[in-house]
Amino acid sequence: MKKLGLKSKLILALISFVVIILTVFGGYVKSVVQTPFSSSTGKEFEVKKGDTLYNVIDRLSLQGAVRNKLILKAYIKHAGFKVNIRPGLYMVYSGLSTTQFLYNLNNGIYDKNIIKVTIPEGYDLNQIAALLDEKGVIKKDEFLKSCLEYKLPSFIKDDGKRKFKLEGFLFPDTYQFKKGMKGNEVIDLMTTRFSQVIKDIQTKSGKQIEAGNIDNIVTMASIIEREAEQDDERKIISSVFYNRLNIKMKLQSCATVLYALGYHKDKLSIKDTEVKSIYNTYYVNGLPEGPICSPGRKSIEAALMPAETKYIYFVSENNGTHFFTDDYKKFEQEKKVTQGF
Repeated sequence: MKKLGLKSKLILALISFVVIILTVFGGYVKSVVQTPFSSSTGKEFEVKKGDTLYNVIDRLSLQGAVRNKLILKAYIKHAGFKVNIRPGLYMVYSGLSTTQFLYNLNNGIYDKNIIKVTIPEGYDLNQIAALLDEKGVIKKDEFLKSCLEYKLPSFIKDDGKRKFKLEGFLFPDTYQFKKGMKGNEVIDLMTTRFSQVIKDIQTKSGKQIEAGNIDNIVTMASIIEREAEQDDERKIISSVFYNRLNIKMKLQSCATVLYALGYHKDKLSIKDTEVKSIYNTYYVNGLPEGPICSPGRKSIEAALMPAETKYIYFVSENNGTHFFTDDYKKFEQEKKVTQGF
C-alpha cells in the first residue's frame, strides 16, 4: 500500500481542520439563532419612537447583551420575519429565543409586565386558575368567573351540565402572560393555542377531526392524560377505552372518579366509585359529561389514533407502566400482585 506523501498529509489535515471548523461554527450559528442574548440576569432596554429593529440590536450589542449581532441580523433578514416594533421598555435574557424576542417587540409585551407560566399537561381548570393566581397573572376567583362568562368558540360544546365548559380546551403549554391580564385575554391565548395544535395534528397525521367529534376526542384525551404516565402507553390505553366503548362496557376510569369527587386520593374505595356524578365513568355509560383536564398533544393524538389491540383491562405496575390484557382472570391475578386486592 502506497504511503501518503507529506503534501497529501497536509492536504488531508487541512480538510479535516476545515470540516471541524465548519461543524463547530454551524453549531455556534444555530445556538445564536436559538438564544441570541447573553444576559443571564436580564437586560432592560427601551424602544423609542422611530427606532428600527436593527438600531435596537446595535444598541443591545454595544451593551454586551447580544452574542453575535451579525448572525442575528442575517437570520432575521433570511427568515423574512414581519417586524413592526412598538415603543416601550423591554427585557432580554439568556433564555429568550429570537422568535419570542420579535413577538414581544411586535406586540408590546414589556418586561415589567411579562410573567412566564408553564401550564402542566393534565391540569384541570381549577389547578390552572390557582397557578395563574400564584404567578401573579390574575386572581383565581376572577379567572374562574371569566371562564364561566367567556363566549365559547364554535368548537366547544355549550353544555350547561358541565362544571366548566372550557375544561379541556385551555391548552397546556408555556406562555408569556402580562401581569394583570383580563381573564378573557388569558383564555383567548390558550384556546388559540389549542386550535393551532389541533390544526397541526390534523395536517401532520392526515386525519381530520369532524367539528362535531372534537369534543369527544378531547374528553377521551383528558382521561388518557390522567391515566397514562409513559408516552409509549398512551395509544394502548386509548385502545382499551375504545374497546370498552365498542362492547358497551363502562369505561371505569379512576381518573374520572377523582374529578367527580373534586379532590385527590391515593387509593379509591368502592364507595368512591359509586359516587353519582355525570363525570364518574363507573356510574355513567360511555364518556363522562366532558373533559376532566387539559390534555397535552400526545394524549390528543392517542385519542385520535389509538393502537390496535384487543385489550380490555389494564392495571398499574407501580413503576409508571401498566399491565394490559383481554383476560379478566389474568387482570385479577395481576391486580392482586400489584395492588394487593
